[in-house]
Amino acid sequence: MGKVTYQDGIAILQLIVFPFILVASLFIWKRTGWRVGAKIWRYPFTLSLIRLAGSIATLISIDNNSENVQIAIFVCQLIGIAPLLLAYVGMLRLIDLEKKIPPRPLLLVTLMAIIGLILGIVGISTADTSHGYTPGTLPKAAMGLFLAVYVLVILLTAWLFYTYSFATLKYQKKLFLGIALSAPFLLVRMVYSALGDYSNNPKFSVASLAENNHTSLTVYLCMSVLEEIISMVIAMIFGVSAILQSDFVKPTREGEEPKPNDV
Repeated sequence: MGKVTYQDGIAILQLIVFPFILVASLFIWKRTGWRVGAKIWRYPFTLSLIRLAGSIATLISIDNNSENVQIAIFVCQLIGIAPLLLAYVGMLRLIDLEKKIPPRPLLLVTLMAIIGLILGIVGISTADTSHGYTPGTLPKAAMGLFLAVYVLVILLTAWLFYTYSFATLKYQKKLFLGIALSAPFLLVRMVYSALGDYSNNPKFSVASLAENNHTSLTVYLCMSVLEEIISMVIAMIFGVSAILQSDFVKPTREGEEPKPNDV
């Protein structure tokens, strides 16, 4: 059996934390309603599955460090950004009880994240990783879309907060707080990925992670893994708190009347 490394330790941390995020997202999803809540809470659920898959692939690489395993690790690292961002788009949907945000802007943001996801997967899957991974045009384009999605989410959150002003319900305030408090951690997470794609600094290079470079792994842990975990934990804590509020209103499909919390 191969030696357990620093990178494997980070993978074990994710294997410990993300099951809790997965369970929390399922709990909120169920209380929100499986059908309507799918547009909101499937994203943190999906992110948890991706992170668990990436961690398992990392541990598999201890004894089988093949090119396919490395590609799986790289893909899981990149594609997790899309559901991470879309989790916050979902929270905006839940806040916007009166549907003040027109459907098209949210649809556009969602499509941008999905297109970024597709570009990232294609870019990494077709890259030559035999001499280490270097981001190509497609992953860089994907990162550009992800950064744009982050900016749009923050702008939409600020606009929605201003629009609702003091008319917010308790559950809406909880969700606003969840987004606002996790946004700085999410920003650091995005900056880390952007530096990895757009700069030549080896501290942010995925290739350095594959080589178990301790400096790169520490930066990865502090700027990516921990920031992502903290942002999602904050979102899940406030998400659970929001749906347990007595004034929580379940989201509905187009044309249906809002449903008060009956659980």
